[in-house]
Amino acid sequence: MSTPTRDSRTGYQQGRYEPGRGNQGLTRRDEMAVSGAVFSEAPWALAGAAGVAVAGADMVLHALAFHLAIASPLALGAVAFFAVAGAGALLRAKHSRALLWAQRNPWRFAAFPGAACAIVVFALSMVVDGGLFGSLFTALWHGAAAYGLTGLVGSVGRPRRARS
Repeated sequence: MSTPTRDSRTGYQQGRYEPGRGNQGLTRRDEMAVSGAVFSEAPWALAGAAGVAVAGADMVLHALAFHLAIASPLALGAVAFFAVAGAGALLRAKHSRALLWAQRNPWRFAAFPGAACAIVVFALSMVVDGGLFGSLFTALWHGAAAYGLTGLVGSVGRPRRARS
């Protein structure tokens, strides 16, 4: 993380998160670090199962239409994987300062799984299809879908309560 600096107008030390102060003290780089910490505690097995189920169902639907497609179902599976991982990380019962920030700022947190999904889909699309502009467009809209699903669940979902 960067060295904290004091804002001369407000006297508030920037670069650190203080509970009750909202999002004032975090730079974009710090937000990504906090989002990464929260995302590292995602339910990976559940996210993997969701990604495999969605990709498999999409492959079956393509096969029923006599259309062989590999990249499209895998990209849709990636959206499901990252959306479930991000939403699961936001809704878990174990609390930390990073998780509290993410729950208070679900749309800012959702940028992390959205960007991760876009990167994975771009690489996948470049390998399978090979076109730069088509891969970029595909990556952007799949990343936007993961961002929207994660942010929506974070906005309306309630975290589980920890067991006593």
